[in-house]
Amino acid sequence: MIYAVILSGGLGLRFWPKSRKNLPKQFLRVLGEKTMIENTVERISNIIPNDRICVVTNNIYVDKINEILKIKSSNIFKEPLNRETASCIGLAAIKLLKRDFEATMVVLPSDHFIQGQEEFEKAIIKAIDVAQDGDYLVTFGITPTRPESGYGYIEVGDSIEEGVYKVKRFIEKPNVDVAASLIEKGNFLWNSGMFVWRADRLLREIKKYLPDLYKNLMRIYEYIGTPDEERVIREEYEKIDGISIDFGVMQRTHRAVVIPTNFVWDDIGSFTSLERFLNKDENGNVISNCEAAVLDVKNTTIIGEKRLVAAIGVKDMLIVDTDDVVLICPKDRSQSIKDLVKKISNVEELERFI
Repeated sequence: MIYAVILSGGLGLRFWPKSRKNLPKQFLRVLGEKTMIENTVERISNIIPNDRICVVTNNIYVDKINEILKIKSSNIFKEPLNRETASCIGLAAIKLLKRDFEATMVVLPSDHFIQGQEEFEKAIIKAIDVAQDGDYLVTFGITPTRPESGYGYIEVGDSIEEGVYKVKRFIEKPNVDVAASLIEKGNFLWNSGMFVWRADRLLREIKKYLPDLYKNLMRIYEYIGTPDEERVIREEYEKIDGISIDFGVMQRTHRAVVIPTNFVWDDIGSFTSLERFLNKDENGNVISNCEAAVLDVKNTTIIGEKRLVAAIGVKDMLIVDTDDVVLICPKDRSQSIKDLVKKISNVEELERFI
């Protein structure tokens, strides 16, 4: 059977201070009236029924997921620690194989923005066929619209069938100049971070390229459904050196293929990506969720909550105001927010702001 596996354990650090440890980005109403994780579930629900939609998350978010989503508690796969995507996807794979040895996984981050439902569904159905019939690890490529340094890139290789290509290589988040040169070549796509594969095929690739993780997962597999399951998961997670599925498997395997897509996609990974979907005034300013008074302000994004935000003579800036934190930074440094949060988290008296 086909299962959706929604990844919902991330902290959304580049979206701080809106996104916090106790309320990360996937639980926010970033665009529209629904949370990002609700939109993700709704997007896949025409293909996969609710009783086969699963969420992998950290223990601390289980109550929030139960509050927002109406899915079975047995479909919430809990991680005791954050050990990157290879671990959380591997955990989902063994959980599903325990109940269905022919399980195929549609792996979706919980915090992406997609427009073009019909094209999205066509791409997913195509990927399921390719993953099952060809035993491939399938990812989705997005046609670049700008030289974006915040995304990974996929070089498209030889065609294996109509609309499906071998992955020649992955390139992780190049600088803007390199990104521009990749786009000029015409055979590079953005890496969407969405995947489809048979669970047993994924585990064979993990065994080949991440043998230590495979041993951790196999020990957990033995205890799934027993009273000791949570204890063993914690024991094994404490041994795991975290690595992403991209670095750990996709960049090494010879079974990776890519399907170029036609839908609009964005991971809304930062405030500068969010502004692409918000209205701008005649000076290029975005003012969201607050009252603002501006004078000689251009190309600046202001996001608030309750207070009036006032600015004079600034350009190309990002201003985010919350109840307890004000963030001010040049737009071209928005990717550094993640580094700032890590720095703050290392200062004991400031940890409450994370």
